[in-house]
Amino acid sequence: MRSAWLLAVALTMPAPAPLSLHIRVFNGSEDVSAETRVTVFRAGERQSPVAESRPGMPLETTVAPGSYDAQAIRERDGRVVGIKWLERLLVMPYPDEGGRHLEVINLQNGFGALEVRAGQPGAPDVAIFATGSRQQEAAKLASGADYALFVVPAGRYDLRVRRDGQTTWHPDIEVPLDRTRFWAMP
Repeated sequence: MRSAWLLAVALTMPAPAPLSLHIRVFNGSEDVSAETRVTVFRAGERQSPVAESRPGMPLETTVAPGSYDAQAIRERDGRVVGIKWLERLLVMPYPDEGGRHLEVINLQNGFGALEVRAGQPGAPDVAIFATGSRQQEAAKLASGADYALFVVPAGRYDLRVRRDGQTTWHPDIEVPLDRTRFWAMP
């Protein structure tokens, strides 16, 4: 009787809403998305791709919430110059992301990424600095339509935010190794 009840509940629950997955590829701090093919698979199932990017285009697709593996193959002059796998990317409907998930694959070891979003439309006015040093920016901004993106060596950084004529500092934000950290502006 209990299994019939569980089946009835499962059949009446709405399917999870699909999410927009965007993958950008960097070689260190250089954006090489345009010369990299990205293929996405369900985690552990590399026979049938869920999505593939077209040559010259970054990957933008719709996927169901879940765990994914992604392969990036960079080509130059018809030759493969870099391959990188990211495993177990967790793509879930986090409330602050608004149904859009960004992931960065870096072909060089030692890097991570920090995605910053504001509550209002447009890319936020932010800059990143090495922790404790507020004189020299640690990276150039690689923004999108509604986010700011910093690709930096993994570590801790201070973030400067300017909004409505006010400047605030957010110290000691961790940028994880080989992952993209999402940070919503308070």
